[in-house]
Amino acid sequence: MNHTIPINTRLKELSVCVLIPTYNNSGTLAAVINDVLQYTDQVIVVNDGSTDNTAGVLQNFPALQILTQSCNSGKGLALRTGFDYAFKKGYKYAISIDADGQHFARYQEFAALAIDRLRFGR
Repeated sequence: MNHTIPINTRLKELSVCVLIPTYNNSGTLAAVINDVLQYTDQVIVVNDGSTDNTAGVLQNFPALQILTQSCNSGKGLALRTGFDYAFKKGYKYAISIDADGQHFARYQEFAALAIDRLRFGR
């Protein structure tokens, strides 16, 4: 991977999006989204039937691709919903980041490097 290319440009070139499934994470979601947006604007959020203020938090990010499920179906189905949507939108890869703040967006660069190596066998 060419490290002189900004990570957001590289993620677009690789057709990578970031998928954030969320259920009742209104207290941490904005910080996670802001962290991810430092690296890419190709963000899909799946609101898995949250009953807290998650929908209100997401209203502050109109540029995101937001999928809303009417009831909580679990993280696995939220991820599958997001992956299906990403595929239909033409993304080749999706990096999943939890909405509770346990993952750090800066690791997207390592994920992009891994994808690069998988694609080109380096």
